[in-house]
Amino acid sequence: MGANELQFIFALFSFVAVIGIIFYILIEKTKIESLEENIDILNHNLISLQEYIYELEEKIDNIKKISQKDEIKEKIIEMYKDGKDVLLIENTLGVSRAKVEMVLKFHKLQTER
Repeated sequence: MGANELQFIFALFSFVAVIGIIFYILIEKTKIESLEENIDILNHNLISLQEYIYELEEKIDNIKKISQKDEIKEKIIEMYKDGKDVLLIENTLGVSRAKVEMVLKFHKLQTER
């Protein structure tokens, strides 16, 4: 083999190596872009999930408030049936006199029917 042939073989191997490196870089760039796209999708999903959890927490809070109101109403009626006066009910449960009277009036109307 002559010097020209060796030089040609080395040049050919160098060319193949450069093409391989270019393909490797392109493949890695594609992987990175795919990962970035997946990260964006996951961020969007996370934000959606956070909004959904916030809405559920609001619903739970509303349900708790309603159940607390019902419990207070039941306690007011129970204490009234036990013979407690409005002032004692008001002080014991920490609710306003107007609310106690309203609950009792509504209860009286329902029991009259």
